Amino acid sequence: MNTIVIQTALAIEEQAVISKLSNVTDYIHPESKSIYKVGDYISNGNKLQIIVGRTNQTNINAAIETERIINHFHPSYIFFVGVAGGLKDVRIGDIVIGSDVYGYERGKEKDVFLPRPQFGFSSYELEQLATSFSISDKWSNISRSLVNTKFQSDISAFVGTIASGEKVVGSVKSSLFNFLKQNCSHALAVEMEGLGFLEACRPYPLIKSLLIRGISDLVDDKENSDKEGSQPYASKNATEFLFGLIDYIRIEQYPIKLSLKQKLFEISVKLYPEGIKDKGIWMRAGGDLSIIHLNSTGKAQWIEALTIIENGGGGDIDFDSLVTEMKKDYPKNVSLNEI
Repeated sequence: MNTIVIQTALAIEEQAVISKLSNVTDYIHPESKSIYKVGDYISNGNKLQIIVGRTNQTNINAAIETERIINHFHPSYIFFVGVAGGLKDVRIGDIVIGSDVYGYERGKEKDVFLPRPQFGFSSYELEQLATSFSISDKWSNISRSLVNTKFQSDISAFVGTIASGEKVVGSVKSSLFNFLKQNCSHALAVEMEGLGFLEACRPYPLIKSLLIRGISDLVDDKENSDKEGSQPYASKNATEFLFGLIDYIRIEQYPIKLSLKQKLFEISVKLYPEGIKDKGIWMRAGGDLSIIHLNSTGKAQWIEALTIIENGGGGDIDFDSLVTEMKKDYPKNVSLNEI
């Protein structure tokens, strides 16, 4: 049976998830004494067991708790669901599927702060399935039933970048808001746990991981939005999207089996997020850098590179030589050693 883990940060998010389950019991981790909620969910006539964790806020906590829950339960799927502040294009109650996360905290402080961002990526396959679900009749019907006219007349779902750091952004006049607009202008939302969650998932690329956020405020006037009940509203919307997705892809029956190219894509994007130049992996494996578009994202580079290898090109490189070099970097990585 596919084991499903859902991580949350806030109690209100955890409660939204638990409300979808039956026969909920506490499970106490034998070593850390972390308490998880374990319950049943009926999806397409099949009973699924769902394990719900709560990391509390900040990327550090999210990383620690996600690593712990992965190592104990060994899930096939892991999701992070909760609320976020909207930065562009979104409204309160909308859904953002986090295809990638921009970690904005890292950098060098001189006369001005010079960012050295970190990146995290959801599993490409789950991102694609979530995108398909977001434009399906099934989600359209669900979303209509969730509308709260106090906030909006309809609910939209977006796929894109989420900014993640250790700070709550509470004003459009703040220096942090201006920093994000200058350095991560494409980010749809901002939150505090996504980078830690995806960083903890990174060493386990064959575990399908996905970040889903409901927009609970638009940064400005956050306090009034919270008072009007925007957080429980956004939490519910994000949770309903997640469970609708689980039903949509028939997660209990959905095959885990991937082709070698698909496995290598999930592994490459997670272990080498900056692209084919990361750690010199492409050249070390015999690849020719000149034939890849290096001005694209790391994910786009890997899509292009692995397709080229599949078609017999790329230089003196093939899937075997690429895996051999990856194992030198990550000799104990479980996903690599399963290939």
